[in-house]
Amino acid sequence: MVFDYLPPADVLTAVFVVYLVCLGGLGITAWLHNRTIARVPVRVHVGGSRGKTTTARYIGAALRASGRRVLVKTTGTRPLVILPDGSEVDWKRWGSPTIAETVRFFRLAKRLEVDAVVLESMAIEPEYLWASETYLVRATHVALTNARPDHAEVLGRDADAMAHALGLLVPSAGTLFLTDESDLPPIRAAAQRQGSPVIVTPTDSLVPDATNRKLALAVCESLGLDEDRASAGFEMAGQDPGGFFARDIVVEGKKLRFHNAFACNDVDSLTLLWAEYPSDEPATVLLNARADRPERTRLFLDFLGGLSTPVQLVMTGAWRTSWVKRAGFDLRQVQALNENRPDVALAKLASVAQNNTIWGIGNYADIGQSLADHIRAKEAA
Repeated sequence: MVFDYLPPADVLTAVFVVYLVCLGGLGITAWLHNRTIARVPVRVHVGGSRGKTTTARYIGAALRASGRRVLVKTTGTRPLVILPDGSEVDWKRWGSPTIAETVRFFRLAKRLEVDAVVLESMAIEPEYLWASETYLVRATHVALTNARPDHAEVLGRDADAMAHALGLLVPSAGTLFLTDESDLPPIRAAAQRQGSPVIVTPTDSLVPDATNRKLALAVCESLGLDEDRASAGFEMAGQDPGGFFARDIVVEGKKLRFHNAFACNDVDSLTLLWAEYPSDEPATVLLNARADRPERTRLFLDFLGGLSTPVQLVMTGAWRTSWVKRAGFDLRQVQALNENRPDVALAKLASVAQNNTIWGIGNYADIGQSLADHIRAKEAA
């Protein structure tokens, strides 16, 4: 034994003292955090598969326009904090994303003396979803946008997997706001267990922005804002850096229409977007495959392979030829893109495109972000 020179009783005593010190430190940290969150009377926690960032922006902008000092944190395509004056700054990280950064966010809220916070749920794993709401946020208002299938690598392929996971965000002492898309049995059951009041917003629309606005409006109305004041705030919400756009661009003399859907990470959401921008001719699709989301890549390939109008497929990132073949694509007609420079990548897409419609899907990071930024810059020039 390493401590042979010490009596066993002394070793046990030392271990017990260290245990008590650690336990006491954790207890003090928890007590201080509870005091910090109690200083913010309005705490809005936004969850769901899609639309979280936009909904959080809408709620924050409306509250800000109504005169509240509000701090907003979004973690969509890029982690951002929207300060009480409406300015946006990057949320600094010194490692991998972790729900523990919520403690730092509330410390900032305390320092800025805000009376409301709006934060996007950043957790994926069920245990982290539960811990973030139960211990770190303790929301007064929870808004769930939808529960579309995603993150199968973590949650599994069960049809209700996402709904069961999001049910862990139901507040124990707050109000739950749902859309007709997120009003699902597992979430309702969680609300009943928690004794949480539920307000359901009928959206009557599959247009994402209209749905996000109606959900945000329901939260704002519960906080005393009328529709006109809230809607005026929505107009000043701004857009997430990776938000969807369709732009007409010219690349080496060729006119193209580029659809930036890199941040659209599930097939259900892509299906809705695809229907919003129909085309009679086959589209060229750049699928940016994420290494840690193989299930997502296979689902996207299956979707593209099942379209009535065949697509011209260009692959980049982490993918396998077996996935492409299984989806029904002829490998001889599939292009691989290995360019990191966005201008070179766009030139390659323009050269292989047989029409003027190009979609970017799969993942916003790396080439997705570079292309989106490059196209925005071309438009502004």
